[in-house]
Formats: sequence, C-alpha cells, structure tokens
Amino acid sequence: MVFVTLTGAAASRADDGVYGRLDGDLELRAEAGCGFASGGPGLAAGAAALYLGTAGVYAHYTDALGSRAPDVTRSIAFGLHLEPLFLARYGSDLEHGPARLDLMVDSFGLEIGSFWDATRGHGLGGAPGLELATTLGIPILARSNGPFLGLRGALRLRQDDASGAIDRAGLFSLTFSFRQTVRVHLVDAGDRLAR
Repeated sequence: MVFVTLTGAAASRADDGVYGRLDGDLELRAEAGCGFASGGPGLAAGAAALYLGTAGVYAHYTDALGSRAPDVTRSIAFGLHLEPLFLARYGSDLEHGPARLDLMVDSFGLEIGSFWDATRGHGLGGAPGLELATTLGIPILARSNGPFLGLRGALRLRQDDASGAIDRAGLFSLTFSFRQTVRVHLVDAGDRLAR
C-alpha cells in the first residue's frame, strides 16, 4: 500500500509539467563533447547557471588539443543565456507530456555573448568578438535533473582591424551534459520559514 501511494505521488509530480524544474531556483549545467569549426573538430566544454531554468549566464570553451586541423586552436566565450519557452508554456498549461518532448521543446535557448579565440601561434587576447548562439537539450531521462545531449550552433562575428570588414565564423557543438536544480534562494534570501 505504501509503495502504491509513493508511486502515485511521484507520477502526479511528473505529470504536472514541471518534471523537477521548480525543485529549486538555480539550475546548474556542465557539459563536454566535440566542437566542429573551420578546419576540423576539437574539444567543446561549457557551463551555465540559470534562474528557474529560464535566464542566466554561460561559458563555452573549445580546444583543438594539439591538432593542426582546426583554424582556431582554442576559444572561450561568456554571455547571457535565455530559455523563454518553459515558463510561457507552463503558465499557458501546455505542459502535458510526454515528459521528454516537453523538456526538449522547453530547452530551446538563445545566447548572446563575447568570445576570444587564438589562432595557431597566437594566444587568446585582442579585441573580443560577438557570439550569437542557439541551443537545444535532448533529455535522456524523463526529468529535468540528469543527463542531456546538447546541440549548440554559434555564429561568431568580429570586425577586422585592418580592413574594417566583418569576419564570420561558425561553431557547432555536440555535448553530453548534466543538469541539476538546487535551492539557493536567490530571490527570497531574507525570508524565514514560518514554523
């Protein structure tokens, strides 16, 4: 009887369209995989912190790991990450499952930030460029906390100092990530639990 009650409670929580995303207020993400840019593949790694799984900051790093194929030997980017669909869909009562589909649709994200890169023989530095990216997470489990496959496409723009022309470069990343929601009480830090 206890097992049936606990199973029913877990199922009802999963069916509410939240899938654990509101168990805390800060979602932490870490990812690693392969990045594909001009010249060949390399390592891609990243991290993000999002408030209510909706808006926050990100960092993305790529490294050729000594390979001579990629034109850019390493790069780093920082910026803002926005996933606008979750709260809008949840508030409109559009989260009805299946869970993996809801989580995947809601994971569509937009990023805007700055990047620095190093070409062969040069270090990171110089003027930063503008990075615009879209992201998508494909959940492996039917809940928000746990492993995801990540897809990320970025357009990188930089003005050439010599000619004034805008240089464009693309970067596609395929990663394995882990997401975890934690309670840090960002908004209600001064509130006390009434007993």
